[in-house]
This record gives sequence, C-alpha cells and structure tokens, in this order.
Amino acid sequence: MDFVPLLVFVVVDSLSNMRRAVVWALAVAGVELIWEFCTFGEIDEFSMLSTLLILIFGGLALKYNNALFIKFKPVILSLFTALALLITWGLGKPLLVTAMDRYGPLLPAQFQPLVHLPRMQEILARATLYLGFGFLLHAGVVAWAALRLGSWGWLLTRSAGAYLMMFVALWLAAR
Repeated sequence: MDFVPLLVFVVVDSLSNMRRAVVWALAVAGVELIWEFCTFGEIDEFSMLSTLLILIFGGLALKYNNALFIKFKPVILSLFTALALLITWGLGKPLLVTAMDRYGPLLPAQFQPLVHLPRMQEILARATLYLGFGFLLHAGVVAWAALRLGSWGWLLTRSAGAYLMMFVALWLAAR
C-alpha cells in the first residue's frame, strides 16, 4: 500500500514540483484505500497507518515546503513495524505466528496443515525477530538516503532495500 503513492510522488516531483507531487501522492493513497475496501470489504490497520502517515507527512511537506517530510514516512513506518515485531516477539507472541493463525485459513487447503507444523512455527517466530531488526536497519538506511540521495536514489533504497532486507531475514529464519 505504500509504494505506489511514493512512486507517484517521485515521478511528479521530477516532472513538476514538490507541492503537486505531494497532492498526487495523497490522492493515490486515498484511491488505494478505496480499492482495498472495495476488493476486500475492509481496510486493515497497516494500510490505515500507512495512509495516515502519508497524510501527516505530506501535510508537513506542504506546510513547510520540504519534501524531506514525506521521504521520512517510510522511516517512521519501518520503525513502527520493527517495534511491533520486536515487542510481540519479546512478549512471547510473535506477530508472524499470530498473523498466520489468523490468516492461515485463507491459504489454499493444501498449505493450511503446514502452518501449524512445529518447524513452521519456529521459522515464523525467528522471522518475526529477524524482520524486527531488519526493519530497524531499513529505517536507518532510508533516513540516510532521504538526507543524502536524490529522490530516485531514495526510492530505490526504500523499495529494493526493503525487499532485500526481507529476503535476507526470511532466508536466515528458515535456516
């Protein structure tokens, strides 16, 4: 939910100006929420948080005429995600295990028994921990990119960096 509005922001910013880019990013975020509601019949908390952060940081970018605010939105979202993962792991209720318990029934029937295997539960618990630290690292790298790189470098760091971090964390958890 968070990539398309930021991509629109970078494209419009490079073709026009920051104010127009923020307005377009906010509009696209709103359209994404409507699409999610029409498709799934609800809007999940993560999508709401992501859109709320786009609204807040987009508003700050407009108020202070500084694109850095919207570029820090993924940093804040990564920090929230890291905290949720690490806190739930620390409390002995890893988020990915809980999520799989909740959403496992939505998986195809042949995959549902795998979710409850002890080995899979261990992998999901470790993945919760490793992703928590990965999202902390991602927040720091994206903050650095927002301060030091141009918009396209920041977007690449934010996007490819997130996928690379998740791949490494999940690979390590499955070992």
